[in-house]
Amino acid sequence: MIAMLGQHSGSVWWSVALHFAAFAAITLTFRWPLSTRVAAVPAPIQGVLVDQAALQKEQQRRDQETQRKQREDRQKREAAEQQQREKDAADKRERDRLVAEQRQREQAERDKVEAAKKQKAEQEAREQQVRDDAARKKKEAATAKQKAQAEADLRAEIAAENARSEAERAGVVDDYSRAIQGKIEQNWSPPLSAKKGLECVVNVVQLPTGDVYDVKVDPRQCNGDEAVQRSIEAAVKKASPLPKPSSQAAFERNLIVTFKPTNLN
Repeated sequence: MIAMLGQHSGSVWWSVALHFAAFAAITLTFRWPLSTRVAAVPAPIQGVLVDQAALQKEQQRRDQETQRKQREDRQKREAAEQQQREKDAADKRERDRLVAEQRQREQAERDKVEAAKKQKAEQEAREQQVRDDAARKKKEAATAKQKAQAEADLRAEIAAENARSEAERAGVVDDYSRAIQGKIEQNWSPPLSAKKGLECVVNVVQLPTGDVYDVKVDPRQCNGDEAVQRSIEAAVKKASPLPKPSSQAAFERNLIVTFKPTNLN
């Protein structure tokens, strides 16, 4: 029973509240006579207008504050960007400076190396020039010496030729040749193949003392066989030292002896 009264009391209150709300709505929408409506309306209208102006002013203030903050933010951002650009530019200048200094150092090192190479090349060229000059002077001296020797040899040859001519005129050469051939024939042991009319040209190299240094029969100018040729060579060696000429002008180191033995039958 009590519960039912509680539920009924709640319904009554909700009903009263609804009637009050409906009455308030009718009161607000009801058109009162002009005299009465004019006296009652001004206060709420003025309040609404004051609130709208304040709201607009507040909105303007907020807009201005927002714009100010945006300007400040933009200025700060632009300042930061400008600072960053300046820093980047300064960093780039520093990098460029370091790169330029590095290039200058590298160029200086290359110049130093090139200068050293050039100096070395010049030194080597001077040394080579000195060697070339020395070689040229040595060659010139050798050439001059050879020329002088050739001239001396020519003069000696001319003198020897003149002396030979004089010796020939005096019969010295003929006597010298006969003496050599005679001594060779004295030391010759003819082989069985040796025949009458034998004639062989013998090339003899002798020392100034007359000692035989070398001997060779020319097979193209010999009508004896090989045994005869070897026997003649052996006879020349046995005849060493050969007789000396009565005049030194008749002496010849390289003798050409025509061996024509007279003791063959």
